[in-house]
Amino acid sequence: MAAPWTGQATARIIGKVQGQDCINVLHFATNAQVNDPIDWEPLLTALAAAVLACAVEQLLPATTIDYTLDRVEVARYAPDKSNPIVATAPAQSHGEFSAASVSFASSLVKMVSTRGGRRGHGRIFLPPPGESETLNSQMNSDVQTALQQFIACLIGKFVGAGATEQWRLGVFSVKQFKETVGGGFDNAFAEVTAMSINTDLAIMGSRKKGRGN
Repeated sequence: MAAPWTGQATARIIGKVQGQDCINVLHFATNAQVNDPIDWEPLLTALAAAVLACAVEQLLPATTIDYTLDRVEVARYAPDKSNPIVATAPAQSHGEFSAASVSFASSLVKMVSTRGGRRGHGRIFLPPPGESETLNSQMNSDVQTALQQFIACLIGKFVGAGATEQWRLGVFSVKQFKETVGGGFDNAFAEVTAMSINTDLAIMGSRKKGRGN
């Protein structure tokens, strides 16, 4: 699957760390190779369910017990915006590692795409592991293994020719999307080709009281 893309969607993994919002945004695209004409509601519903499955089955085992997963919201961004479709996590969906000492730490996953340069790279600031799984702000091997399982889940569903879902995970540049010259969705979105873990804990990319990205 490749450009020209028929449409793009954002998936928001919504939860809380120690009572503060923790929201992770992933970008996806699809095209007419999937279905022509595209039936958006079933496609968006399937995307929400697939992302939620990775979050429940693979992300929670990589995070602190202080992280609670609430839901995944998926909405179309292009060619026009839509209302979100919600996939709700089961009750008591929380992390499995020890308690965290702070709410602003995160596990950083880096993404490389088919586009070169800074606009071809992306980052996801995921909920952190617990205090017992880190030393000098570095995650231990158990955390790394668990995060690799989450990455493998995303890759298996949304990356490359072997992807099982009808969407492709990518890096999206809002700035380039809005540019008059060289803009548009096809130029702003690039498929992810690889994902890797930063073994040092990071700080949430954006953190205000009661809010995180």
